[in-house]
Amino acid sequence: MQGNVIGFDPDTNTGAISGHDGQRYDFVTAEWHGDRRPQHGDVVDFAAAGQHATRIYLVEEAFVAPSIGEFLFSPSGRISRSQYWLKWALPITAIIIVLVLLVFAASDDPQVIVIIFPIIELILLWPSIAILIKRSHDPGRSGWFILLFLVPFLNFWPLIELLFVRGTIGSNRFGPDPVPAS
Repeated sequence: MQGNVIGFDPDTNTGAISGHDGQRYDFVTAEWHGDRRPQHGDVVDFAAAGQHATRIYLVEEAFVAPSIGEFLFSPSGRISRSQYWLKWALPITAIIIVLVLLVFAASDDPQVIVIIFPIIELILLWPSIAILIKRSHDPGRSGWFILLFLVPFLNFWPLIELLFVRGTIGSNRFGPDPVPAS
């Protein structure tokens, strides 16, 4: 049977689950088979023995791909390296190259680029920040981690970690794993 953890007391090592059948089941941590403590709202699979839950297993959340609006503007959740590269970095690079070529082909005045590119940078500022925050969530880091990009010499650390290193395998505090299990 499945249900949701509705409470857990670490002092007494006891908790309660609201079963999807509408009943309440008490449990002790000896019956918990998760890799972390139970938390309010956790979806669990368990066996009912009277009013007690036994053999309790945490059910991993499934990753739901964000909509284009959520991808570009929401800093919550996680995105994988492939999502970053294929849905953001490469398309934006290609668009900027095409824009540069179009501006040079359409105008001989170099001042046009001086006017157009700050506008483009302002348009891309929030989506860039939101996407880097989601990327920092993948390895389990806070969004504040991207501020290291502003520190000379230390800026290589987030650059390498966010752009090239695999995130946390499985769910973390920021959501389910965006990389499908193989």
